[in-house]
Amino acid sequence: MYYIGLDIGTSGCKASVVDGEGKIHGYSSQTYRTISPEPGHVEIDARLVWRAVRETLTDVARDDIAALAIASFGEAVVPVGRDGAALANSIYFSDIRGSEETREITDALDAARIMEITGMPVGPMFSANKLLWIRKHEPALFDEAKYFMLFGDFIAYMLTGERAVDFSLASRTMLFDIREKRWSSEVMSALGLPEDRFSAPVQAGEVIGRIRPQEAQALGLPETMLVVAGGHDQALAALGSGAVQPGDAVVGMGSSECITAVLGREEISPAMADYNFCCEPHLIKDRFITLAFNASAGTAMNWFKDRIYGDRSQALSVQVTNTFHHMEADCPKEPTNLLFLPYVGGSGTPYFDSAVGGAFVGLTLATGKGDMYKAVLEGICFEMRYNLELLERCGIRLKEIPVVGGGTQSRLLMQIKADVLGRCVETLKNREIGTIALALLCAKATGEIDDLHASAKAGAGVSAVFEPDPRRSEIYAKKMEQYRKLYGAVKSLG
Repeated sequence: MYYIGLDIGTSGCKASVVDGEGKIHGYSSQTYRTISPEPGHVEIDARLVWRAVRETLTDVARDDIAALAIASFGEAVVPVGRDGAALANSIYFSDIRGSEETREITDALDAARIMEITGMPVGPMFSANKLLWIRKHEPALFDEAKYFMLFGDFIAYMLTGERAVDFSLASRTMLFDIREKRWSSEVMSALGLPEDRFSAPVQAGEVIGRIRPQEAQALGLPETMLVVAGGHDQALAALGSGAVQPGDAVVGMGSSECITAVLGREEISPAMADYNFCCEPHLIKDRFITLAFNASAGTAMNWFKDRIYGDRSQALSVQVTNTFHHMEADCPKEPTNLLFLPYVGGSGTPYFDSAVGGAFVGLTLATGKGDMYKAVLEGICFEMRYNLELLERCGIRLKEIPVVGGGTQSRLLMQIKADVLGRCVETLKNREIGTIALALLCAKATGEIDDLHASAKAGAGVSAVFEPDPRRSEIYAKKMEQYRKLYGAVKSLG
């Protein structure tokens, strides 16, 4: 059988045709952009996303597709009108709107109780905050919306007319009871939000419905095609990499860098809230995941390329040359004497600080672009090590460190990561692990496979292993002592 894995990202969508053994038979993608109408505001136009999805699906359409499943980013809410169309742009998780509503939420319900129910630490990134902001500042939009959806269930709704959202994605609203697997009437009631405007929660891999005949005809897909519940993109990355048991994990490197660690019920600890570590349902029953992330990993690398290497970057792009390769060639071989705080787009865990900025420390007249760029890479890796240390404080210890995503193309970055962590770092053979996970869910729904655990483990394979250099690891261990103090020092200046 053939399946479509549809991945909805913040800068574009992609679709792959995959068979039951994980082999890719077709691929297409479309790009779109986030919108910043004013400083601190970040939006995504769901109408543009839907248009890009239709174009992408048309490109890969064939008449023997049995099922389709969707991965998407979380938090951003699509207000949907009575005609089934998006009414306005969605507020992205890093948007500063919703920050003031954090106090309103904790006044209505104790933060510890919210964490106990939803698995989410109270913070400005979640859908609940954005909805309260809309209700306060755009009441006409709030009242006009018949439904509030996340991007995964919105696209599924546009394809099928059915409203269903998987548990992992629903949890990103901070309104979902992760143990009872239902919308939390306690949280909804405390915040005055209407439960009936949200999609029905379902287990990942359940069939949502068949594609609408008119959409099937327009897109060139069979009318028999099923749409299967997918999930939050980070949960799918874990499944696709074979992370299904407690202690398993995967590190995804894109615009942000996210450690997705698998937990059993016994690993869920109140201490996780101290570091803003969430707990969301995994795509595997009776399993959970937590996310430790740096919001500005790949973003920091791109920022340096565009702002510091700007003119050279433009010249190289005309020659169709890999700019990052040239940037790395300028880097010194040894660890730098610099420290870089990689918060150019705000911080992730443990601080959830959207106002703090990045910083270089230790610049001298001898510092060059190569030194600064390597310091950027080191800072990204220090931030990951710090989050791993905090996970261990919560009793979460990871077996291996497999890394996936665009960042794995840099062997220099992977080696720095191994040296900073002082442990082996693995890259995986299959770069499209999210797509593979979606195909697994489809195959399970159609009965082609029985054991999701075994199939996920079998599909993951190591491409390369980067071993730490003991001498450099010792140098980085001393620098790590300084790095731990860096956020507090920068924060004190503001």
